[in-house]
Amino acid sequence: MKVKLLRVTEDGVELVARSARVSGVPEGLSDEEVVRMIVENDYSSALEHIVFTFDVSGISVAISRELLEHRIASHTARSTRYNKESGFGFVNPAKYLPEEARKKFEEEFLRAMEDARSHYERLYEIVKEFRLSDSVAREVSRYALPMATHTHYVWTVNARSLINFLMLRLCVRAAPEMRELAEKVREIAVSVYPEIFSGIRCRGYTLGVCPENEARPKNCPYRGRIKTKKEVKHHSGTNFVQ
Repeated sequence: MKVKLLRVTEDGVELVARSARVSGVPEGLSDEEVVRMIVENDYSSALEHIVFTFDVSGISVAISRELLEHRIASHTARSTRYNKESGFGFVNPAKYLPEEARKKFEEEFLRAMEDARSHYERLYEIVKEFRLSDSVAREVSRYALPMATHTHYVWTVNARSLINFLMLRLCVRAAPEMRELAEKVREIAVSVYPEIFSGIRCRGYTLGVCPENEARPKNCPYRGRIKTKKEVKHHSGTNFVQ
């Protein structure tokens, strides 16, 4: 998986601070202080003026579908209608398994991928035997492509939506491949605008309370350090759940 920054709004801290001052912020704050206040207090609409465009390659079709769930963004993906996918690359999920299961799974998985490549090529050739066009052959053969198939993505997203993406996808409950993508995206975002993104991680860390409640897994690094939303409501006497 590779993630590259193609373009980002320049002088974004100044732009966000100027936008925030239109609606009224305390006098005497520097641009950086205004931005930090906006992020910390979640007054985040002004962050939408900063826009990132990322080039993302080597991710699976499966994860690209999850990425589409983040709809306040622009998505452009490699087309399997217009590109022949012979010998397609793929994500090997064996690396996300415990070591004891990895080898046996990987052996079977690699056989499955080789079969998928062979079937894709054979289906393509069958269509060509009937003297149909390349576009028709690509169109119908792509249905044999597995979810692991590599795709290439260009993703444009504003800073507010990017924070939402990171809070959701950095959680240990996120799919491992998606979490890997989120880590790479976060690293880039922090390097460009640390004033905004250095304090952004999963929802529990960022908000100071974890909304996962009972779904919070045992391997959460903040378990025992950050309370769940239900715990906070219970201790404050405002637990409205019957």
